[in-house]
Amino acid sequence: MATEQGIGLSFSRRTALKNVVRLIPAVMIIAVTLNALSCGGSGLLSSAGSGSGSPTATPTTGTGTFAFVTNFGVGEVSAFTRDTTTGVLTSNGKPVSAGAPRGPRGVVASPDGSYLYVANINDDNIYEYSINSDGTLTKLASGSNGTGTQPDELAINSDGSLLWVTGKAGTIKSYQVNTSGDLSGQIIFPATSTTSGGGLQTPFGIAVHPTLNVLYVSDSATGNVYAFNYDTTTTPPTGVLSQNSAPQHSLDTTANAAFGIAIDSGGDALFIADQGNGDVSSFSIAPTGAAVPGALTPYAYFPNSSATDGPVGIGIGGGYLFTANSSGDSISSFIVTDLTLTTPPALVTGYSGATGLVVDPLNMFVYTTNFSNNTVGQAIIEGSTCTIQLCAGKSISTASGPFGITLAQ
Repeated sequence: MATEQGIGLSFSRRTALKNVVRLIPAVMIIAVTLNALSCGGSGLLSSAGSGSGSPTATPTTGTGTFAFVTNFGVGEVSAFTRDTTTGVLTSNGKPVSAGAPRGPRGVVASPDGSYLYVANINDDNIYEYSINSDGTLTKLASGSNGTGTQPDELAINSDGSLLWVTGKAGTIKSYQVNTSGDLSGQIIFPATSTTSGGGLQTPFGIAVHPTLNVLYVSDSATGNVYAFNYDTTTTPPTGVLSQNSAPQHSLDTTANAAFGIAIDSGGDALFIADQGNGDVSSFSIAPTGAAVPGALTPYAYFPNSSATDGPVGIGIGGGYLFTANSSGDSISSFIVTDLTLTTPPALVTGYSGATGLVVDPLNMFVYTTNFSNNTVGQAIIEGSTCTIQLCAGKSISTASGPFGITLAQ
């Protein structure tokens, strides 16, 4: 299967090889069947603290009635209505333009569900939309330029006033969000190569601490994870970043391709998925009252179902931690207790090139974007309709190259 050029990062090289061998697509594969852990059905895909957003996690404060997916291949964003009881997705109509093709990757919604933001790694723009009551999108007249940073993944703070974007070119950009949903500010970190934090090479994953004014960023080229304090002292706050503490690395010295980040709802533990060796690494987060609140300490690391799984997206919900395995065409489900994961994880297969991952706010469903076969896949977390750790659900078609996913309202 043909791999989209420009996806970048180590994940595209592995995917390209796999595509040649298997002649199937690769970032979120929902193949012909779902395997093993199907919920009492045929396993066939018929046509998708909690976290949401892209391959990284930003919570929605609502029930997640709507889902939004970036379509990398064609430069669009798709909208879906989500049945919060069954988890099934329904298309809200024709996708909306999100800039240059082979560009939209990261996506995040404002916490109140009013606005949506998409980063286009190809044309350097952040695209802004208002979310209508029926789940459709209206593109805002304004748009923010990424100024050559190759904007990739996004995170937004709990009151929706600040937004940050990782740039593949080696930067993190801070934006102010006004009451109309427009972005301004464009404060880049590091400002120069000699600024503290200039060791950033290819930042990818990004997540905001639930209570502290701290932002976390993973570097997919080194495996390091950075903690930054962000400024809230001005009116309005600028969100300008300063390094909280020294970057940290997994205790696994071979984990050098850190991708998605997930933080538990209490803000005590941070987890990183490594796209290179499949590991999930945990870090403790220093609490309020510590010498450096928000600072990270490596704790442990846990093998995935296979070293070649290639996890990208990650999320927490319902007592489990999930990874979207781009090379394993699967979703892994680990039981999580504080900083510890139970291995091996339960596995649901058939998600063709799984990339982005989101857990719904009610901790009932997991969704992945399936880059390789242009679908959004659903899995069901153990509960009323699923009697095991994770069950296969339904999928829905979307436009070419789905990459990021977020929920809103």
